[in-house]
Amino acid sequence: MVSSIICTVILLFSMMFYLRIALSFFPAQSGKMMMQVRELAFSATEPAMMPLRRALPPAPSAAAGIGIDTLVMFLILMVLQIVFC
Repeated sequence: MVSSIICTVILLFSMMFYLRIALSFFPAQSGKMMMQVRELAFSATEPAMMPLRRALPPAPSAAAGIGIDTLVMFLILMVLQIVFC
């Protein structure tokens, strides 16, 4: 029971994280529904991303717009899914 709840939370967070990555490649347009979805994805994932951003040094040139913090979070999510799901 508890593992299924944890797995569901990890899945929901992963979906928001992937949405955040996808939307970060498109320009933000204020007042549009896409902007509201973007704000939801960023506000849901920012509490987990901020400590990574503080702990990891910024990349000199982020490869294709993806920073080191994003790659580390991607790996963390994969490990959590393997362990709990």
